[in-house]
Amino acid sequence: MNQPPTPQDCSHLDDIRCGIDWHDRQIFDALVQRLQYVKAAAQFKPSEESIPAPERVAAMLEQRLEWATAAGFDPAFTEALFEQIIHWNIQQQIAHWRATRSGNA
Repeated sequence: MNQPPTPQDCSHLDDIRCGIDWHDRQIFDALVQRLQYVKAAAQFKPSEESIPAPERVAAMLEQRLEWATAAGFDPAFTEALFEQIIHWNIQQQIAHWRATRSGNA
């Protein structure tokens, strides 16, 4: 799928929908890639208990809120979105850690 025109360059609703679909695909692909990094990080975690890393989560959320503020984007939405993404990824990393470490304890 080719990159769509900018919102300002759209000449009809189909252009808008194409742009939304294109960006949704970019978001989806980024989430898939992010999960690959999350799973790769499991190899560096010494224990299942080390996975949640609340200090790292807090720092990540603070940075994402800074991004939102700088972009004039809704901080509450940004925080809720990234909390969901981060916590789901933590659960995925725990499952991956267990699957790759089973029998290695």
